[in-house]
Amino acid sequence: MKKSTIIILGLIMSASFLILLSLQVGYIEEIVSMRHEQFDESVKRSLYNAAHKLEVYETMRYLEKDAAETELSNQMGKQGGMVTHQYDFKSDGKVSSFEMRTIIMPQRPKKENKIPEASRSLQEVIRNRYIHQRELMDEVIYKILYTASKLPLEQRINFRALDRDLQAELLHNGIEIPYHFTVSTSNGREIYRSEECNAEGEEPYFTQILFGNDPPNKMGLLKIYFPTMNSYIFSSVRFMIPALFFTIVLCIAFIYTLYVILRQKKVTELKNDFINNMTHEFKTPISTIS
Repeated sequence: MKKSTIIILGLIMSASFLILLSLQVGYIEEIVSMRHEQFDESVKRSLYNAAHKLEVYETMRYLEKDAAETELSNQMGKQGGMVTHQYDFKSDGKVSSFEMRTIIMPQRPKKENKIPEASRSLQEVIRNRYIHQRELMDEVIYKILYTASKLPLEQRINFRALDRDLQAELLHNGIEIPYHFTVSTSNGREIYRSEECNAEGEEPYFTQILFGNDPPNKMGLLKIYFPTMNSYIFSSVRFMIPALFFTIVLCIAFIYTLYVILRQKKVTELKNDFINNMTHEFKTPISTIS
């Protein structure tokens, strides 16, 4: 085989190996990028849900407190001919009560033919009272949404519940790696740091605003860190490492084989040149002797 033919085949095979390696590296980069985007989206969704639950819990506590105060203020009215219709709702294992009270006129002797009329009158009173209570409820909710709590941020947040919600949301979105987080005020004052959190000099991977509907000076900032994030993301491309390794091994083996072939060809050419020279040198004395 000619030397030029060997060189051309070697160039073709080398180019094929390089293209194969570039495709594998590009595929790995694409998987890592896609995994990174999925991780980002999952963490953002988890943080948003956890922050939303904080506002829901605060709203529930406010409503429970308002209901208790309303019940206490109207307790005296129960003895003055008031009928209580109680509607319960459950939130986080607790039962809160909203009471709809209707005033009933002192009972008078009634005839049988006046019972339907009295029933209709009672239903009308209950309906009007219910509408009034709904308006009061809307007013309370409006006040909660647009009026910030006067309590400091550290008293508004149950940090154990926040940690539990973060863990549950992350697990729900398929993230099972360790994390730690900090909570600070809008002016940067840190009010909480989770256990084993050593975040000095480390940039937070994600941040989430807490109580975003409040005025800026009442908002909080949640910062979450993932120490093993890189290993978690690159774990999705581990199956590609053996393929990449063996491709590199084949490329090295091919280059070495090509080097050996070219070297053997050179040795063969030297041997043939030596034999030809020796043959030529022996021909002259032999012809002279003959």
